[in-house]
Amino acid sequence: MHVLKKEVSEFELFYDLIFAYAISRITSILFVGANEMLSFKSIGEFLMLTLVFWTIWTYQTVFANRFSIKNKISALFLFFDMFWVIVLAQSINIDFEKTHFTFAGATSILFFSIALQYYLKMRSTEDTVVKKLCYQLAIILCASGLIGFITILPLGTYPVRLAIYVLSVFITAFFPIVMKKALEDFPTNFGHLTERYSLFTLLLFGEAVIAVANTIIFDEISIGSVLFFLLVVVMFLFYNTIYKSAIDRQKKTAGLVLIHSHYFIFVGLELSIVLYENYVNSEIKPLFFTLCLAASLVCFLGGTMVNMIIYSKREHNYLSFISKSVLYFAGWIIVSLLLQDYMVPFLLVNVIFLLFLLYKVKQELK
Repeated sequence: MHVLKKEVSEFELFYDLIFAYAISRITSILFVGANEMLSFKSIGEFLMLTLVFWTIWTYQTVFANRFSIKNKISALFLFFDMFWVIVLAQSINIDFEKTHFTFAGATSILFFSIALQYYLKMRSTEDTVVKKLCYQLAIILCASGLIGFITILPLGTYPVRLAIYVLSVFITAFFPIVMKKALEDFPTNFGHLTERYSLFTLLLFGEAVIAVANTIIFDEISIGSVLFFLLVVVMFLFYNTIYKSAIDRQKKTAGLVLIHSHYFIFVGLELSIVLYENYVNSEIKPLFFTLCLAASLVCFLGGTMVNMIIYSKREHNYLSFISKSVLYFAGWIIVSLLLQDYMVPFLLVNVIFLLFLLYKVKQELK
C-alpha cells in the first residue's frame, strides 16, 4: 500500500505542547528526600506516569500518522483529548492515592476517545486491512478504558486496584507488538512518524534547558551550571545526529522499534536531567546519583542507538560498534565512581565521554 508523504500539522504540534507540560509535571514527583536520595517509590511512580502519558500520546500520534486529521471531526477529538490531558496532568500528585479517581478516570476517557476515532475510521472505510487494524486497536483501548473505570470503584484495597490499573496500561502500551503482522500490512508513514517523535523529544530538551536555568543565580554563574548546559547540548546533538543522519525515513515499516524505544529515550532523558540538576545544586548523594545516572543514560543512549541500528540507511554490521560502546560505557562508569565527589571533574568527564561517543557514532555513519 502506497503511503503518501505528509508534514506534521499545526494541530499535532498544538497537541504536543500539552504533553510537554505533562512531562514537566511528572518530573516534579522526583524530589530528593532528607536522606539525599530519590525514593524508589517516586522513581516507580515516575516510570508509571511516563508510561501512561507516552501510551496516550503514542496511540493518538499513530492514528494521526496513518489517517488524516485535517477534518473537523478529528480536530474536535484532538481538542477534546487535550482538555482531558490537562486534567490528567493536574492529577499528578506525590500521594497518588489521593488523585487516583481523577487520574484513572481521565485515562479511561482518553482511551475511549481514541478507540472511538478508530471505530469511526473502521466504519468509514472499505479496506479490509484497515478495518482489521482499527478493530483490534479499538478493542484493546476499550478494554483498558473499562478496566481503568473499574479501578476507581472502592472494590478491594488500593494497592490491588493500582496494580490492575498499571497492568492494563502496560498491556495497552505494548500490545501492538503482538499485532506486528496487522501493523505491517498497513505500515506507518515513517518519515512523518520519525518527525513527530523527534519534535516531541525536542520539546523535552526545552524542559532540560529550563532545568539548567534553575541552577543559575542571576549574579552568580557556577561552572557546574555551564557544564550542565554543555551536557544538555551534547545529548541533543547525539539524538539529532542519529535522527538526521542514521535513520532511513523512507522505510516501509510498522515503526514498532522507533515507537517503543522512545519510551526509554523519554525516561532516560528526563531522569538524567533531574539527576544532573540535583547534583549541580549539591542536593543528592554522589554515589546514588552516579548509579542512577548510569541507568538513565543506558535508557537514553541505548534507546537512541537502537534506532540507528534497526533503521539504518545502509546494510552494516554494528556488532563491533556495540561491543566497543559497551566497553566505553563501562570505562565511563569506573571513572565516574572515582570522581563522584568532585563535581567539576565529574561533569567534565561526562561531557568528554558523550562527545567521544558522538564522534564514534559519526565515524560509524561514514
